[in-house]
Amino acid sequence: MEEINAKTQMAKIRSFEKGFMATHLINLGAELGIFTALNENKEGLTVSELAVKLGLHEPYLKIWCQTAYHFKILDADDQVRFKLQPFLDEILGDKTNFKNYLANISLVVKVGEMMKLLKESLQTGKPVDSYNTPEFSEMAYEPTRNIPLAFLFMILPKADHLKRNLEQGIRFLDIGCGNGNLIIQLAQSFENSTFVGIGLDAYGIESARSTISQLGLGDRVAVEYMGGEVMPYEDEFDMASMVLTLHETRPDVREEVVKKAYKALKTDGHFLVLDFPYPSKLEDFRNPVFDMGISDQFFECSGGFFHLDNQQQNQVIANAGFKGIQRMPIGKGMFDFVTATK
Repeated sequence: MEEINAKTQMAKIRSFEKGFMATHLINLGAELGIFTALNENKEGLTVSELAVKLGLHEPYLKIWCQTAYHFKILDADDQVRFKLQPFLDEILGDKTNFKNYLANISLVVKVGEMMKLLKESLQTGKPVDSYNTPEFSEMAYEPTRNIPLAFLFMILPKADHLKRNLEQGIRFLDIGCGNGNLIIQLAQSFENSTFVGIGLDAYGIESARSTISQLGLGDRVAVEYMGGEVMPYEDEFDMASMVLTLHETRPDVREEVVKKAYKALKTDGHFLVLDFPYPSKLEDFRNPVFDMGISDQFFECSGGFFHLDNQQQNQVIANAGFKGIQRMPIGKGMFDFVTATK
């Protein structure tokens, strides 16, 4: 273990500073189209070529490129043609790639701008209301747009019984459906099944209805503006899901929402939860497997949302009456996929 002294501690703080600068540099590159242009020109582009292509100011663009080279985001050849470092075309260039991380970078930058609101929450204990805007709604869903792909290619292949049920035809309820991305994608993949989504994000529901209409899925997909704690359903669904929703359910209604999910399911119906793993012991707060959950909790606490660790999740699910609770790590620990039956 490296000795802790003033020098190593300064290096650590400096690394945070560099990470802050690199994050903003990447976000600028995405907003200005630089990564897209370099992804389309694998052999690289000079600063002059890039400036002409994107209509950017060449002297400032040169500084951006040199700084990106410093951060090892870009490489350059003997003709000083800049190009993305290996594999960063997938992560920063191709927005259709499952590995693309630009939406997360954008979210981090915007959340950073909102962090000043966390001061008030820390002083008063009251959640802020900055999350209830169309801009935040759109921003929040972008980083999760590939969650349906995680279901199709990482979860369902490992849970074949769930996939078979969807193929045969079931009724599926998504609690906290957001902009409907998950149920819309599932509906396109499993044409014998029908889907209902509920949520309290009016902007997300409006977006979902528009997409459902555009894709002509109105006969099999519906969304409702409704909180999970007031769901009227009883013995209607074969599967119910809470995808990155359990930790975003207010603590005062969380148990009631899961109980309502239990009531909504038919006998032997499946309850599915996908969420970030969150540590229960202080020493695990330095375990990299919990990185996403810890970071997410830090900025979401200002909205009054709180993560549960594995034992707490299991207890809430068991208290509702579910049985056979099982866990499966997804994406090398990025998510936990939890299943239970009625």
